[in-house]
Amino acid sequence: MRNKDVLLQLLENDAKYVNDRVTLNPLDGLDLTITGATGLVGLNIICAINYYNNNFAKKHININALSYSKPSEIIYDIYNENSIKSIHGDLDNYNFIKDIPLSDCIIHSAGYGQPGKFLANKLKTISINTSATIDLSKRLRSNGRFLFISSSEVYSGCSNDKNKEDDIGTTTPNHPRSCYIEGKRAGEAIINILRENGINATSARLALAYGPGVKNNDERVLNQFIQKGINGTIALLDSGESMRTYGYISNVVTMLINILIKSNESVYNVGGNSVISIRDLANKIGKIMKVDVEIPASKSFLKDAPKNVRLDLSRIEKEFNITDYVGIDQGLKNTIEWVKNYE
Repeated sequence: MRNKDVLLQLLENDAKYVNDRVTLNPLDGLDLTITGATGLVGLNIICAINYYNNNFAKKHININALSYSKPSEIIYDIYNENSIKSIHGDLDNYNFIKDIPLSDCIIHSAGYGQPGKFLANKLKTISINTSATIDLSKRLRSNGRFLFISSSEVYSGCSNDKNKEDDIGTTTPNHPRSCYIEGKRAGEAIINILRENGINATSARLALAYGPGVKNNDERVLNQFIQKGINGTIALLDSGESMRTYGYISNVVTMLINILIKSNESVYNVGGNSVISIRDLANKIGKIMKVDVEIPASKSFLKDAPKNVRLDLSRIEKEFNITDYVGIDQGLKNTIEWVKNYE
């Protein structure tokens, strides 16, 4: 049974964390559209802005919260604000996009991020990152700002210890995950063209974001480990050697809002300072949840999954003076509490 009070408090705690670290007043009185509004990133951006509206704003930031699916009961509690308008529709449909209200800022965070979903919806995965990006840019007012949420998977194939923004991935269009990888790369190319045309547009390459707000049907590894832990045992499908950069959601949102308000560059890596193997991640979750972890004895990797995803965050850290992060242990505890109370 869902514990609504616990869930809302977790979201509010992270929203306060964001507001303690970034000033949102340059957005006062503006109209902001967020796609993927019920997803982890979109929801937490809305929570941070809603917290600002209720505690600090001289003039509310007005939010158009776009989503394909209707918000859950928990999200409706957040959306029940005069400054938030919930809009449902398919970004693969131009007739829907052309009727979206004009905005001063657009954050395009919609899309299939889970491998199972983007592999089952390959053409739509590409179109949401490309055609929808172009169409959404036409709903931007003059002198507006556009933030495209890209992915660290654009670095797929790189062998660097840590990937910087100027690094280039080497996977080819016939890669099994190319619909996602190439869709994000093409989306970034569109952002660069918009910049050439005088639009304030930026791309943010996200590491793996996690935290309160994750959907209970999320099939990515961190959430699956928690779901398995609830059922008793965390069993890995391979030996867990792959490395990942994880970004706790309040750190991710802090970075994204900074980029939206005052970025100087065309692209930024966004994430956290937690670089960890899948094996160690499973063991940490198992320790917190007090459950067993089963790891195959032989060294192995899941086919087609990235083996090493590490981001260099020096650009964003330097530009926005980012020095502190929510640690992986605390981040996991918050996420586990969310998932347990969301069941």
